[in-house]
Amino acid sequence: MIVERLFPPKSKLFNKWRHPLSQFGTVLDAQGLIQLFTIWTLTVAGIVLQIGLVNRFVYWEWNGWLLGLIKLFLSTLLFYLFLHPKRLWFPGEKRLNEKEYASHFGLALLFLLIGWTNINNTLFDLVKLLPYLAAFLGGLAIFQFIIEFDKTKGVWVNFHWNNKQPILMSSVGLFCIAILLGFYFDDPIITSAGIVSVPFPLIALLWPSHVRHLQRARFYPLFIFAMFLCVRAPWFLIPLAILFYTLRIVNYFRYGIVYPSFGVDFSDNI
Repeated sequence: MIVERLFPPKSKLFNKWRHPLSQFGTVLDAQGLIQLFTIWTLTVAGIVLQIGLVNRFVYWEWNGWLLGLIKLFLSTLLFYLFLHPKRLWFPGEKRLNEKEYASHFGLALLFLLIGWTNINNTLFDLVKLLPYLAAFLGGLAIFQFIIEFDKTKGVWVNFHWNNKQPILMSSVGLFCIAILLGFYFDDPIITSAGIVSVPFPLIALLWPSHVRHLQRARFYPLFIFAMFLCVRAPWFLIPLAILFYTLRIVNYFRYGIVYPSFGVDFSDNI
């Protein structure tokens, strides 16, 4: 990251900006800003599905960016004015019980509908949301394992592997359902993204328990789905990049690490 080269750790410039950005980062954490990755991806998934219903072969379509950004704004308002204050959306913060898992399913459907809604759509088209919901639930299962950052060691750790087999098996199964439904509905976006994503929970299931497998299984499927959505809606790259690099810069000054990141920890902590 360029910021690492411009502001090396322990340099005067790094120490100058560390305190104000650490305070800013605390505010971002309190507001749950990182959750927007999932919420925005669900919303744009609905938009992209609607585009595909009109023309399956649409590629790199910039038309509709303004309406798309308005829908992202509405989803963000819903999150910050209702869901976040009432603690109704918190994947990754704790293990969800059956009721909470069901409520997140309903909220995922709501965000998909915000993106999907169009005067030309029919009720029959609603069934084509199912593979996206299956993929979301598959990803949500991985977030049942809570990863914490150890500030003293500078690494991510997870020591809570109970119910590893059924949780990860359900994740793999749900991704496979999304792929099969994608084939059935002739949806190349969800099918391709699902095929590329399913190895990550599968590796976490079959390999020895290690936090790096969870890091990959949590981050990469969401990233992959977002990138496949950008194939049809390239304007989505702009808000994604702003959110991604804002969090990376702030967290670098807070903890001296690059996060969110494509890298993983290779220490012996499990």
